[in-house]
Amino acid sequence: MMRSRRFGAVDQGCGMGTAFEHPIFDEPTAADASQPPRKFKFAPTFVIDITCSAVCLLAITPAWKVALKQGWIVGLPTALLMGVILVCYFGKTAIISHLGRKGGDARTYVKSSALVTDGPYGWSRHPTYVAAMVQFLLWSALALYIQAFIPWNFALLGAAFLVPLAFYLVNDIVVMPTEEAMLRKLHPRDFDAYAAKVNRWFGRRA
Repeated sequence: MMRSRRFGAVDQGCGMGTAFEHPIFDEPTAADASQPPRKFKFAPTFVIDITCSAVCLLAITPAWKVALKQGWIVGLPTALLMGVILVCYFGKTAIISHLGRKGGDARTYVKSSALVTDGPYGWSRHPTYVAAMVQFLLWSALALYIQAFIPWNFALLGAAFLVPLAFYLVNDIVVMPTEEAMLRKLHPRDFDAYAAKVNRWFGRRA
């Protein structure tokens, strides 16, 4: 059951959004990164990422095995795509490490004491989600390439189109506004100045 719900403009200049106050997204007793949560739990963004990745694997792997019978024309391009997908996963780890070195914390339910705005955060307010979005678009490209060599597979096509869309909507409507509402509360002046310069997903503002 959701404990409380708050509506408001959490992204100035980007329209209205919905921010949630709920134990899944927040840890009220953790005032800063030096105070760990009362109990261990996975960050919601990690759960969303892993779930979407699992859906892609389950939908693509059986069809991939069938398509590989076509030889190198399937094997080589799909292996290259898979390599780039793995780079995205490692890239997210590098971004989280950058955040940690700057005094922040990737877990949304732990209040970081510093607002990190440099490095990848100079180009996106949520660079790990951008890397994840790229990875799911690459999963879609992999699925569509495989589909070209096998009979119609609706599970494969569903994963190709629905997983990136679901990932985008959940993060843009729920997760990102929640994190931004928390950051705005902790760093009202700094975050508003930062949001005025850097877009939520990607790009600097004039």
